[in-house]
Order: sequence, then structure tokens, then C-alpha cells
Amino acid sequence: MKKKHILYTGFIAGLLSVSAISCTGYLDINHNPNFPTEGTLSTLLPSAGATTVAQWGLNGQLVGDLWSQYVTQGNSTNQYNTTVNYSLTAASYNAFWTNAYANTLPDLKIVLQLAEKQGAWNYWVMAKILTAYNYHMLTDFYGDIPFTEAIQAVEFPQPKYDDSRTVVYPGIIALLNEAIAKAGDTKGGSNPPVTTEDYFFNGHIDKWIAFAKSLKLKLLMRDFDANRPEITALLTAGGLLEEDCAFTAFEDATNKGNPLYEYNIRQLNTRENIRACHTFLEFLLAYDDPRIERIYELTAEAEAAIDAGKTLTYRDMFGGLPCGAKPSTAEGENEAVPLAKSSRYKQAYHDPVYLMNAAEAAFQVAEAEARLNNAGAAQAAYEKGVRKAFARWGYDASAFIKDGAPYAFDSSSLDAMLKCILLQKWVAGAKANSWDSWMDRNRTGIPGISDANTVRVSNVAPGLTPGYELGTLVDPGTTVLQPRELPRRMLVPAASSSYNTNAPDTKPLQEPQWWQVANGK
Repeated sequence: MKKKHILYTGFIAGLLSVSAISCTGYLDINHNPNFPTEGTLSTLLPSAGATTVAQWGLNGQLVGDLWSQYVTQGNSTNQYNTTVNYSLTAASYNAFWTNAYANTLPDLKIVLQLAEKQGAWNYWVMAKILTAYNYHMLTDFYGDIPFTEAIQAVEFPQPKYDDSRTVVYPGIIALLNEAIAKAGDTKGGSNPPVTTEDYFFNGHIDKWIAFAKSLKLKLLMRDFDANRPEITALLTAGGLLEEDCAFTAFEDATNKGNPLYEYNIRQLNTRENIRACHTFLEFLLAYDDPRIERIYELTAEAEAAIDAGKTLTYRDMFGGLPCGAKPSTAEGENEAVPLAKSSRYKQAYHDPVYLMNAAEAAFQVAEAEARLNNAGAAQAAYEKGVRKAFARWGYDASAFIKDGAPYAFDSSSLDAMLKCILLQKWVAGAKANSWDSWMDRNRTGIPGISDANTVRVSNVAPGLTPGYELGTLVDPGTTVLQPRELPRRMLVPAASSSYNTNAPDTKPLQEPQWWQVANGK
């Protein structure tokens, strides 16, 4: 790996030193005395790429994993109790905000300015799309955000918060349209070569444009009926994302690996914090889905049995914990789950951080086609998405999507199609775009919320709770929210509200955003 890669992957290190739960002592978003006022295209673009994934790949992945019920807090540790039980405050997860506004977006603004002066339109297009992505994540996490007055400290030391629906979303789509329209100016001329400076597509602008179009589709589908003509035009034109948009430039060294791995494994120095959750584990076990091997580790008990020469089923190999509730680890205690009987969440320093993956892009198309009543096109895109989701881990999905198979497409109604598509999108989000799984659930109500309070009758023996439907979420034990309420947003961050008089009053964690279904769905 070249020296500049090492340098800017190390950019993540400073962000990882921030608590995964809170961030205090930051100045307001428009003032960072340590931010460099000069830079070059070839240094600032990789910086912006690294800082983009630093928080979305750390806290975004963590929140998505826990709130999508892929995993839960380990029962021998306490690191993420407040996240599992939704006990967030205005100081929780401020690093999303401060990282984007103090690091990533200022870097990207300078890249855009330099690129315009130098006619480096390839850099300009990449920076414009990354800018759109970061604002998209901010508004989807927080709702109303500084947008039109952001990153303009002299003119607007206390930027206003713009309305997410009427200002921010149209503004982000405009950024993407500008980048797509500029694609023709990125070939030849004064455009400098870009390869390793681009962590996502190695300088291939056509792939960036495909990502921009799929990101635009994602945003338009937040208000499907209003955007039906534009969605139809995007699908007709094609050229959408066909491969992963992912950051993979990680090394097996301190502060140079996957951000969640660095924090959860290397910094906390324990592998016990995050364990398999019954919600997702039981879904995979029910269908003998081989992806279970890539998401969870074998239990210690299963490893010992295999070493002794025993042949095991998946149910023998993997174990989980109830979501949120923490059973005892004591051997012999009623309903205790000893550490040897539950599976750790698999983590590695080289795990990619995805801005969007190929399966997600295909499922977006499938959902759009289903809502347009194009059942055949919806099925084709759905099966493509399932195949890509399996192929990511080296598996063939054919046996799972054929007629009569567990993941066969059901085109009998719109509701049936959406359930197939969004459940498989939820499955594909594990160890990939888990925050999108949380957002999709809030947008569509799929996966649904079970009336049953637990997945299994027993923590220690197989058997589903009466009334529980596989692929639905459960209330994670005792939380600060009411039954069937889930988090819909992050709270207005103290990092801004403490300094910016324009910050709005904090909305409750469970209040739906404008593009989300009502609570209880």
C-alpha cells in the first residue's frame, strides 16, 4: 500500500479515539481551529474518503447492527447497554455530526474549489457525490440539518437548520444531478489521473456515476408517489450500480483497520461485547442459510465438539442471546446462557465499509418495479439481489430462490412482493449496510414488529415463542420507549445545540421522520 494510503487510513485513528457513545468538548460545526486551510486534490480526496467511513463504519455500523437486531450486547459485558435499550441523550453519538461537519465536508468543499480552478472534473465529480452522500446520511439520521448555510463560518457562524423534506433532500438530489451532468467532462483534457487516491472505485468515473444514480433512486423512493416519473425515468435509462461501493484500504495494524473492529476489538481489547441476537440468528437457522457462517463465530462449545470429531448441524454450531435482555452467564442457573453457548459477531480488520452494496442496489430496483406494478421486472431484480447477497460471501443462491424454495419470490400482491424484497434486503444488510436496514425498516415497516416479546420460548432450548413470526423484530427488553416503539432518529446533538442558537428543539427519539411510516408498524 502506498504511503498516502497509510497516511489517510491513519486519519481514522483520531476519530476512533472518540467515545462510541458520546462526544463532548467540540466547538460548533463551522469552527475547527485545527482544520488545514491549504491542501491538494491528491491529499484531500483520500482524507475525505477515510473520514466518510470513519464514523458511518464505526457508530453507523454499530447502531445499525444493534437496532436491526442482527446482534445484541454480550451478556458478560456492558459497553453498548444504552444503545440496545435506546437510552440516548443529546450527547450520544455526536461524532456523526462533528466528523462530517468539521472534517469530511470541509475537505470536500476545498476539493471542489481546487478542482474547479484546475479543471480537474474527475475530482470534482467524486467530491460532489461524496458531499451528497454525507448530507444524505446526516439528514436521515438527524432530520433537519444545516445545509444551505453550512461550512460558511464567516458568513454564517450559526447556520440555520434547513427542512429535510423541502430543502435538504431536493438539495442533495441537485448535487447528484450536477455530478451526473458533469460526467462527460471527466475524460481527458486537464483531468489529472486518479487511481489510488480514490478508495472506492480507483478513479473509474463511470462507476461513481452509477453509484450517484442508485443513490438518487434511494432518495427519490423516500417519497415514491411524488417522484414516480423521475423514478420511472431512472429505471428506464439504466446505468445503475452493479458492484459494491466500498472502502477496503485497511491494514492489520493499530488505527488502520475497519473502524468498528478497531474500536470494539483492538481498543476495548475484548471480543465479548457483541453477540448473535436470536432475532436474526433464528431466521438464518430456520432456512439453513450458509451466510450464518460469515456473520457469526462458532460457539466455544461447538468448536470443542468439532475438535472431538463430532458432526454438527448449524443449530449445534451457533447460539444467540435474546435481544436486549441479558441472561446470566452462570452455569446451571435457570435460563442462563454461558459464554460457551453463544456466538460472537464475526469481525476482522479487513471488513469493508460500504456506502452502498451491489445487492442493496438491486433490491432498490426490485422495490421500485414492484411499486410500479411491474412484477416480472421486480422478480428479476429481486433474484439478482439475492444472488449478489449470497455471492458476496462466496455462495450460490440458486437453491434458495427456485420455485418452492425458502426465498422464492411471491408476486401475488404488492404487499407480498415488498415483504420478499425488504426481508432479503434486511438479511443482506448484515455486515454490510446495517444502518440502511434500520432506515428501511422505519421507512417501510418491514421487518415488522412482533406482538411476541421474545423470539424463543427459552434462552437455552430451541423453539419459537407462540405467535412469533420469523423475520420480525421484538422489543429489546426494558427500554426508555413504549412497547412497539423503535428509534427513528438521532437527537439534536449537543455539539451543535450548545453553540448554535438556531438549533431546533429536540424531537423525541421515536418520532418518525417525514419519509417514515408511523410508529408501531
